Amino acid sequence: MEPTIEDESTIIEDYDEKIKIMLLGDSIVGKTSLLRKYIENEFSPNFINTVGFDIQIKFLNINNKRIKLQISDTAGQERYRTISKSFYNASEGFIIVYDITKRESFVNVNNWVEQIKEIAPNYSKSIIFGNKCDLTEMREIEIDEGKELANKFNFKFFETSAKDGTNINKGIESLVKEILGDIFSVKSSQKETTVLKKKKHNKVKKSEPCC
Repeated sequence: MEPTIEDESTIIEDYDEKIKIMLLGDSIVGKTSLLRKYIENEFSPNFINTVGFDIQIKFLNINNKRIKLQISDTAGQERYRTISKSFYNASEGFIIVYDITKRESFVNVNNWVEQIKEIAPNYSKSIIFGNKCDLTEMREIEIDEGKELANKFNFKFFETSAKDGTNINKGIESLVKEILGDIFSVKSSQKETTVLKKKKHNKVKKSEPCC
């Protein structure tokens, strides 16, 4: 089922689940352009340098559940890394982005994964985006290299384009569904535990002598 966005002007904070996702990656890999394409379906060829953080909200309907999705676009520069760390613990999901035309950004994916492992909650989920796949003549990283790197960490992988929108919705939807699966699994387990406790309590109560 394709997620759908609703007019936020008519929305009063009404949702079933809230999910927070962070975009991570070196500067100039296209994180801001990816987010703008996903939220506004717009693309600008001009470089946009994020200062600190940019947080965007999108409402989705997935499997009859209303989801409030909060995506944080983080600055890739080293001087902002310390600020970024304060947001890791609050996030359930991470999208690590590299530029298929810049090998250094691909190599640095390893560093971003290490940061997630060190700081983020152990229940968080991550995927990798190889961005700018429309720039085929400038490609430095083949798609198989991206897949191999993602397999190394057991992450899902998508090559994306902020220009034409390739795989952006599909990739983010995949991550959201994976996070939701964990949330619903935990809630189901908690519900079963509550039911068992009630049954145990009622059983003890019935076995008590009446006088």
